[in-house]
Amino acid sequence: MKNLRITLLPTVLSLALLMWAQQGCIVVPAPGGSGPGSGGAPPPGGIHHEHDIDRIGMNYKNFDLKAPDPGLCESACLKDKGCRAFTFVHPGVQGPKARCWLKHGVPAPKHDGCCISGVK
Repeated sequence: MKNLRITLLPTVLSLALLMWAQQGCIVVPAPGGSGPGSGGAPPPGGIHHEHDIDRIGMNYKNFDLKAPDPGLCESACLKDKGCRAFTFVHPGVQGPKARCWLKHGVPAPKHDGCCISGVK
């Protein structure tokens, strides 16, 4: 019986880690090495910027930005308690100005040079 417990322990731990990851309790690196978990810590009180990452969907608010600064989009997300993630779209992609998309959930990351995203 003792050997059975030792054999099952790695499997049980792996399943527990998988469940935590699926619930968002573990930060998993985005593809390509950018994003959360890639080694860069977010600035104090800020959100780590995922360069060349678009998080498509789960939008509840979008607007043009006064300047092409992803920090403006991040700031809007931080101030809105309903925001879980954001995507900043560079000027010239969805119009002449930069655009900010606030998200009520955390969509999967997609590698795309159009955007910079972040997750709270």
